[in-house]
Amino acid sequence: MKPLKKILFLYILLQSFFCINAQEKDCAFFKTGNFKYVLEDQPEIIIRTDSTQVELNPIDKIEIYSTVEWISDCEYVLTYKRIENYPEDVSHIIGKKIYCEILETNGNWMKVHAKGVYVDAPVEFIKLKD
Repeated sequence: MKPLKKILFLYILLQSFFCINAQEKDCAFFKTGNFKYVLEDQPEIIIRTDSTQVELNPIDKIEIYSTVEWISDCEYVLTYKRIENYPEDVSHIIGKKIYCEILETNGNWMKVHAKGVYVDAPVEFIKLKD
């Protein structure tokens, strides 16, 4: 093979490799809908619209109401507005924010980095069928 053909072949091969491995995040798919945590010890169901989010725990009946503000296609801020059925006073949480960035998506799965007063960790969710 001539040197130019070798270089072109190598270039095409590398481009194909990077295109296959560079998966785009589909953040828009996760802006609204019903979600659940991947971890089994977190039974909450999350219902999200463009501007609100409700987290419902079917076991202890705790309900967490938040507003959602989208900063970019893959970043949003949750602000606690109301918490119901919590066994203790949690009024100090109202108004607190959680900054979220969608790190990865794959089909109906996403990984989000959540950072706030009480959390600073990646969290995984599954989007449920509507």
